Amino acid sequence: MKIAIAGGGTGGHISPAIAVAEIILEESPGASVDFIATPRPVDRRMYKEFENMVHTLDPPRIDRGFSEKFLFPIRAIRSFFRARRLLRELDSSVLLSTGGYSSFFPVVAARSLGIPSLIHESNSIPGRANRLAASFANKILVGFKSASPYFKNKPVVLTGNPVRSTLKSIERREARIQLGIPPEGAVILFLGGSQGAKAINDIAMQVPEGVHTLLQCGSRDMERVILESRGNNRITVVDFIDNPALLYSAADIAVARSGAMTTAELSWFRIPSIYIPYPYAADNHQKWNAASIAEKGGAIEIDQDGLEPDALWKMVLGLLENPSSMDKMKISLAEMMPVNPAAVIARDILALSEGS
Repeated sequence: MKIAIAGGGTGGHISPAIAVAEIILEESPGASVDFIATPRPVDRRMYKEFENMVHTLDPPRIDRGFSEKFLFPIRAIRSFFRARRLLRELDSSVLLSTGGYSSFFPVVAARSLGIPSLIHESNSIPGRANRLAASFANKILVGFKSASPYFKNKPVVLTGNPVRSTLKSIERREARIQLGIPPEGAVILFLGGSQGAKAINDIAMQVPEGVHTLLQCGSRDMERVILESRGNNRITVVDFIDNPALLYSAADIAVARSGAMTTAELSWFRIPSIYIPYPYAADNHQKWNAASIAEKGGAIEIDQDGLEPDALWKMVLGLLENPSSMDKMKISLAEMMPVNPAAVIARDILALSEGS
């Protein structure tokens, strides 16, 4: 059986695509997987290990509107036929879309060829591309329950968000030694996403005595952060990395943006987290992502607007001084995500492929 997975443009679409592919290849040795990606640098970097399994499609941005774009209709037609030709060449038996503008045309093309397709929506509020593509898909899978009402007249299944099987926990002391940070004491992991977040970086650099900050600051802010934190032995700065298992394994608490993949990975590693949603995310979906976890007791959600570093650090230190609260958060995370959703999604795909 031959599975096509369309997902690219951002790490939030690529990570779940890889996570599901890893399970398919592990559980079904006779299966093959092909990825449909964009030409963006993030795709080339994250799909690098799969090389010949990656095929590029460069369609127009369906998720940004097209009313004023004169060439959109021509590019859209070309993209549809290119996607259709690619799926026929790959002889795909089923298509999974993990969202983003690059996945819309493959879903439409699959429908025209009679190839069954599934869409996985990772955010609490679906992106425009997935909403438009949904009418052409056979089934919708969602990471958050709040996304379900946006998909009308289609079967919707709550699966959660998949985590890559390569993200494996490392013994805490060993992880810290590899990172060059103190093996003992509290370590607070700050995550601003693949692009970094200046607001989060600034708070991280005000680390008080008695704890250590592990800051994934993002490339854009790296030079400034390194310069301003020079001489502070309570902070370790790292750039964005595609496999953050080492960072997760070293941390006691995380302070992070609340993108779908970040929340899924922190939940899978059972890390008590304080989420500061990116306030300008489309449809404010990061706030809803964080709220979905916070209301079940797995995290704390706070707004960036008006947030003072002292208040944030007071909250962090309060958690560290109350181990029972942290234990309850870990239990809530385990209850929300007892099984890696990647396995659930992969088995659904394999079942659909066998029945097609």
